[in-house]
Amino acid sequence: MRRLLTLAGVVGLVAAFGLAALPGDAADHLEAPIVKQDGRTDINDIYAFQSPTNADNTVLVMTVNPVAGVQSPTTFRRDIAYDFIIDTNGDAKRDLRYSARFKDPDANGNQSFRVAKAIGGKAETVARGATGAAVAVANGGQFWAGLSDDPFFFDLQAFNDQVKGAGGTRTFCDATPTDFFAGLNVTSIVLEVPSSELGVNIGVWGQTRTTDGVIDRMGRPAIATVLINDGNEDAFNATKPHRDRRMWLDEVKSNLLVLSGLDGSPYSDDQAQGIAEIVLPDILTLDTSSSDGFLNGRRLQDDVIDAELGIVTGGQFGGSPVLTSDCVNNNNVPFLSGFPYVAPPNSGV
Repeated sequence: MRRLLTLAGVVGLVAAFGLAALPGDAADHLEAPIVKQDGRTDINDIYAFQSPTNADNTVLVMTVNPVAGVQSPTTFRRDIAYDFIIDTNGDAKRDLRYSARFKDPDANGNQSFRVAKAIGGKAETVARGATGAAVAVANGGQFWAGLSDDPFFFDLQAFNDQVKGAGGTRTFCDATPTDFFAGLNVTSIVLEVPSSELGVNIGVWGQTRTTDGVIDRMGRPAIATVLINDGNEDAFNATKPHRDRRMWLDEVKSNLLVLSGLDGSPYSDDQAQGIAEIVLPDILTLDTSSSDGFLNGRRLQDDVIDAELGIVTGGQFGGSPVLTSDCVNNNNVPFLSGFPYVAPPNSGV
């Protein structure tokens, strides 16, 4: 039985928390010491949704390189595997993996790539091409990788000032709510495949890895940045999802109690325990037969902030949330109506 799909209104996590040089520890941007060394290893966000152009297909998106071209490179790293992991039976273990690997950039800045599909220990190449151009995937679908607009949107400065005590005076929904990520770029990996290749009720997470092991992983927005204590993010990223509850449930529960108590009325211990048991393991769950968005997977346009703020700050179980919205309700530029769906990169970055 798929426990995570019984959530019915309890969300993952608020998608931004903390401070960092440029984008802050937002969504999963720059959440851990290791990934801060090289943005090419840093998963910012993971998305999984039914294709808006073909209801029989599922789209998976991974963004890396926060503030690409300024704070991070605009390329993918040669020795890194960029993985989409699929759990098909609800045990939080890998049943299927799509991996993209890239060569060094050529004279024009393009990178050739290979995409492999692995079931168990057997892998087969399903796509080859170069960044910036869509290519067909064996058995149906498409793959694209390249520079794009950062699809994440959030008033980060107001959150830092209002909740994190950064010292500023911005508040959510003031006269000028501002999308901190407007105008910033990332590098994106977009895979669209027939849903029959994946299953109906699935779990999805992304990871970056070398031959030495996993560097970063992400399912729901910002588990590592919100509910894992500073200094423990690398250890969390190295944990296999099926061990998340055993290793991290007490820490997640403790932080939920703190966040829900910002107004002096925290969750009870049992309530925080219940939410922690649902948000762990850190896997984005999706009914591929449904076009619904977050909590059913995550579409590019989903306002995960408004969906999450109330729950994390006390709004579940009939309580009164401290915060309900950041008043930034959509991306600064429109997403593409067709593949690869992410918006083109911003100029001048």
